[in-house]
Amino acid sequence: LTFSLGKQVGNKFFLTNGEIMTFEKVKALCVKFQASVATPRNAAENGAVRNLIKEEAFLGITDEKTEGQFVDLTGNRLTYTNWNEGEPNNAGSDEDCVLLLKNGQWNDVPCSTSHLAVCEFPI
Repeated sequence: LTFSLGKQVGNKFFLTNGEIMTFEKVKALCVKFQASVATPRNAAENGAVRNLIKEEAFLGITDEKTEGQFVDLTGNRLTYTNWNEGEPNNAGSDEDCVLLLKNGQWNDVPCSTSHLAVCEFPI
């Protein structure tokens, strides 16, 4: 398993292996490589991930614990967001994960769906 594409911003390196998988599998993949699911903290990081992807990708953000309160995977509240218009909307009442759309904006989606894996490595 190799990571072929990457973008560096500050002290982070965002990488994808090009695989499409569920959120749980993305989390496990990133942890396996001592990384975490990509979690943009500002517009520059969000732009780097957007420029890296050719299709929609999971971000390391959920509201699984408290509906409507999106946090990173360590439980910290977000200081930066880039929601698409009308999002998050929890359509179907099961949208607990966050997807980075090709336009760079975010959408809440079910965690059981499969999307591109992007990991974030500290450098």
